[in-house]
Amino acid sequence: MNEKDIKEIIACLGDERRLFYYYKDRYCFDLLRYELQKSNQSVCKLSQLKQSQFSQFFTKKTVKNTLAGYGNGEINIEQLVSCWLEKPLLFTLTLSSWGEGDRGWDQTSRNQSNLVLQINFTGEHLDDYRKLIKPKDFSCGPFESFGHPINDQGRHTMAWVRLDFNLETNEALIEEVQNDWLREANSALKRLEAKRKNNPNAKPSQVWSDIGGDYAGLVEYVQNALKPYQQVWAEASLAAAIQLIREELGITTIYYHTYETGKKIKGIWSNPPRSLYTKLPKQFGFKRTMVTPEFLTMDKISRRYLKAIKQPEWFVMRL
Repeated sequence: MNEKDIKEIIACLGDERRLFYYYKDRYCFDLLRYELQKSNQSVCKLSQLKQSQFSQFFTKKTVKNTLAGYGNGEINIEQLVSCWLEKPLLFTLTLSSWGEGDRGWDQTSRNQSNLVLQINFTGEHLDDYRKLIKPKDFSCGPFESFGHPINDQGRHTMAWVRLDFNLETNEALIEEVQNDWLREANSALKRLEAKRKNNPNAKPSQVWSDIGGDYAGLVEYVQNALKPYQQVWAEASLAAAIQLIREELGITTIYYHTYETGKKIKGIWSNPPRSLYTKLPKQFGFKRTMVTPEFLTMDKISRRYLKAIKQPEWFVMRL
């Protein structure tokens, strides 16, 4: 979309989002709920859901154990909403825009802008961050990059999802799921540990200038405080994006880039994490397709780049 349209959508939805609670595998129950809603039913047989596009979820221990309690073999929307397996992680979600019509720099499928969903840390995490890392500048922490679409209004962004979409064709495209914070924190610890092999007294500030804390604090932060986020950041980010697309934009056909086609159409010459374009969409039940999103075929520039790709492929989910 063009930047003006995205800003109008953000104004309508509100750029300050609600709280988002996430526990591992929550996306399974959300997607099963959408599947039930798609059939215009408020209640259905579990056997019916087991034959849906999300049948793979029923091989998960968390799903099997949770739904085993419904002895009559039926489940309703309210029960899927109320499936809480453990204490959830808490995030705030904010919206922004990315891209100024320069496909090569913006890494977008069209020479247009993307809507950005930012998944931000909340107070529980930030208390550990202040205590253990002791950032020298809390407004711009050591693990943030303002060259990326992170929140610059006082939030600290764990990860973000970039989206392109067209309301008329009822299609959305997941352009990117990414984080800086967790990767950079791990990198800081690895660099410090390598330096301490020759200099056992080396401090974090000697490898990462914005860290004011000590070695023990960095170890505790990366290995313990960040551990719950490391385990779910990608699936939590994609789950939040699907919720936004389905519940607030009202779009029911969601595409996701494959690794090969995504790199070519977005003009990416580096190698992004392959698992985010292979394992993650498959985990959510996306299916491969050779059908290109209609709104991309309507775009003159995108059509030109698509013609240069021998067999473009996508992942798709229909809700």
